[in-house]
Amino acid sequence: MIALRDYQETAITQLREKADKLLTYRGSKTLTLRAPTGSGKTVMVAEFLKRFVIEREDDLRFAFVWAAPRQLHIQSKQKLENYYFDSKALKCLLFEDIADHQLYDREILFLNWESINKEDNIIIRENERDFNLSTVLENTTDEDIIVVLIIDESHYSAQTEKSIDLITSTIINQCI
Repeated sequence: MIALRDYQETAITQLREKADKLLTYRGSKTLTLRAPTGSGKTVMVAEFLKRFVIEREDDLRFAFVWAAPRQLHIQSKQKLENYYFDSKALKCLLFEDIADHQLYDREILFLNWESINKEDNIIIRENERDFNLSTVLENTTDEDIIVVLIIDESHYSAQTEKSIDLITSTIINQCI
């Protein structure tokens, strides 16, 4: 277990309060964590997600899509798997690990941002197996599981027109 610093605890508490408040509003919402390089943003988000799903006082269920540029999604997945190793609070997946064409409660799907930002990519395009991101997310939300999009390093890739279309489309039903 990692000992969190005071500023990390403060940030996690603030994220949790803001996220719970945002859930009372309809439509897509955005919650941003900004912190300097080396401040432990990934650890802060990991702990926030753990508390967010474990300490619920309602019956809401959540699955997460963690999109990161280049190969950062692999690094983030490994870091979070290690973080959740003892608690088993959340399960970390790559697209090929998805079971039954949907995400389940407390699962995090790690994707390369560029792979979902291109229409011709296999994860995005329709196929004969009906196994693509749109179908997975639709099946997930059909089970009353709220899908939360997490864009790691969003300043690099989330500001393009295609990215904004993807973020605001019906593919993602909640954005925190």
